[in-house]
Amino acid sequence: MGKMHRSARNTLSIILTAAFCCTLVCTVTLAATGPKDWEKLYKQGKIDEDIAAVSAVVKAKPKDAGARRWLGFLLLQKPNYEGALTHLKAARALNSDSDELRLNLGMAYIGLNRSEEAIPELLKALEMHKNYAQAYYNLGAAYLATHQLDKSVEAYQKTVELVPTSASAYNNLGLALQEKGSKDESIAALRKATELKPNDAQFAYNLGFALKNNGDPSGAGTAFAKCLVLDSKRYDAHMALAELQSAASKDAEALSHYQAAASLRPNEFSPVYNEGVLFSKLGKFANAATAFRTAVKLNPDDAEALAGLGWSLFKSNNAAEGIAALQQAVAKNPTLVSAWLNLAAALTAQGSNAEAIKAWESAIRLKPNHLAANINLGNLYIKTGSFDKAVAAYQVAATIDPKSGEAFYGTGLAYSNLNKSDEAIDEYKKAIAADPKMAAAYNNLGVELEKKNQVEQAKAQYRKALEVDPGNADAKRNLDRFNKPATPAASTSSTPT
Repeated sequence: MGKMHRSARNTLSIILTAAFCCTLVCTVTLAATGPKDWEKLYKQGKIDEDIAAVSAVVKAKPKDAGARRWLGFLLLQKPNYEGALTHLKAARALNSDSDELRLNLGMAYIGLNRSEEAIPELLKALEMHKNYAQAYYNLGAAYLATHQLDKSVEAYQKTVELVPTSASAYNNLGLALQEKGSKDESIAALRKATELKPNDAQFAYNLGFALKNNGDPSGAGTAFAKCLVLDSKRYDAHMALAELQSAASKDAEALSHYQAAASLRPNEFSPVYNEGVLFSKLGKFANAATAFRTAVKLNPDDAEALAGLGWSLFKSNNAAEGIAALQQAVAKNPTLVSAWLNLAAALTAQGSNAEAIKAWESAIRLKPNHLAANINLGNLYIKTGSFDKAVAAYQVAATIDPKSGEAFYGTGLAYSNLNKSDEAIDEYKKAIAADPKMAAAYNNLGVELEKKNQVEQAKAQYRKALEVDPGNADAKRNLDRFNKPATPAASTSSTPT
């Protein structure tokens, strides 16, 4: 029985922190420590030491605008946007204004999700410095965050015009174009980013995401695979590639990526749930049960995971626990059709006819046009002697699929049990027309014809049944009776053979 795959959450995002250009020009001089020492520590990557040194100066000289600007810049690198904003605003209040200060103020506001306040700072930076590429870059991010897509695209286009080698700018331009719905232009920009910086895993992922959205699963798969070559621990790329491979029925490959994703994030529900789905599809029900158990532990209220666990346990010869899990699934979500179908099938196989009938009826209430459910319900009505109800169920099935030999055969069998020979004959003929290889229909048609003393026609049907299925015991016995008197044997199974 089928289960739904769960999609991964998308991790597509604008490159912000790493790509922001936060620059500072310091001109102040201090006795013990100063800009040259701070710059040296910064270039050595000793950010914490640098922050400590500059903080000491700011504490000693709170009105030192240069020190506050430098400290604000350093705090952006952590990132500590709130702290950076405090010191950058203090520097401006001390009449230390510049295009770089405005740029860094803009970054701090964006980092705090206050992009509306970032925009005027960045526009002011551009007033001070007309072709300031870094300001256009950050302005594009601020406009994108505030859904001003045309302005965002325009800002990023200006950035790549000024710095045509900026892979980050092309990447962000591509993402802005994607948000705008300009798919082809977006892909061109994202592809340019990967050409300029081919070893960047995030750029490869973003290109894959755009190609997937544009209906190019092959190109997307190549991009996601490249992302994983560059960074094998990318959870999002494993999930994206798994979804593509699953959609292409490459189940073994998809499974390997779901397993990799699950190992990277063992507390994430989606990859382990999808492991269970694929193990079930591959017929590896014991493995599926293990995966679904983990999924249920992660989310005990997920009805689909419970349903998957129940079915895989049932198929692993653990019927009692499997049925219990399926019952929990329908209790959690009474509208989950797949759980009702699986529960009904399991109960039918266990011979729990009364419970199975209720389950089939529940499934049909939710999905009236489910062919197999109506036929299976009819079969159970035959077994339990509810022949009128069986007729109704099979007739619904025949309406759903007018070429269903099983539906016509079942209707005929119900009529036979109701001693309505004429109606039964009509239904068996319809079954044969729909499925000329149905030996049981030929045999039962022969039985009904014999009841009406149409012996030669009956013999012809028995012979036809044996022609179709030489091993059909009922038809063989019925023909043998003409050499030694006996009661004709009808095929009584509600499933034709």
